[in-house]
Amino acid sequence: MPGLIALIGGNEFRWDCEPMDRTLLARVGSSPKVVIIPTAAARENPALAAENGVRYFNGLGAQAEAAMIIDAETARQPALAAQVGNADLIYFTGGDPVYLLEAMRDSPAWKASQEMLPRGRILAGSSAGAMILGGQMWAPGSGWREGLGLVPTIAVIPHHASLASRWNAARMRASLREGVILVGIDEATALVGPPWQVLGPGKVTVYRGKKPAVFKDGQNVPLPDQETR
Repeated sequence: MPGLIALIGGNEFRWDCEPMDRTLLARVGSSPKVVIIPTAAARENPALAAENGVRYFNGLGAQAEAAMIIDAETARQPALAAQVGNADLIYFTGGDPVYLLEAMRDSPAWKASQEMLPRGRILAGSSAGAMILGGQMWAPGSGWREGLGLVPTIAVIPHHASLASRWNAARMRASLREGVILVGIDEATALVGPPWQVLGPGKVTVYRGKKPAVFKDGQNVPLPDQETR
């Protein structure tokens, strides 16, 4: 069975994420191994981000641990890449998306993250962790840059409902590369696939055509080219 990608809108490791995350854990069996990657929080407090994730997933019945990848150098350490590759569910936390993108690009840790998907595992990213997985990623102050392209036809806006005033979807769409669709994801909510479906209490908004399309928990989200890299 092919693996799944979970693009999460933010506010990870909180009570309102539990139903969503229990559903994800159930898809990889009982007592799954979860590896938290706190790279995006490296300029703040990666140890705290890792601790929060480990405690949270252990509370949900998983076997959680952190891979303390905090920069490009540690992303290239074989032992940490092997730790990532042995996970049933990898979870990239929120934080600084540009820092995370630059640390992970072309690294052994990123290669290990991709290689676990064909084995039926799950790769999840919240906020910054979701943004880097798209074909393009919005960098505040400088616009679009190339994402890691795991989901090449998507560009993610996290915290979509709570920070709607900060996002200018019309301007973002105007400069987005052709063939990439802008997708807003609310906090504690995930776009999971392929094929793509909404999990969680919030909404997923797809900016396509003249009017955005809004999808809720359990609904399928039609997106083109559902093949991932």
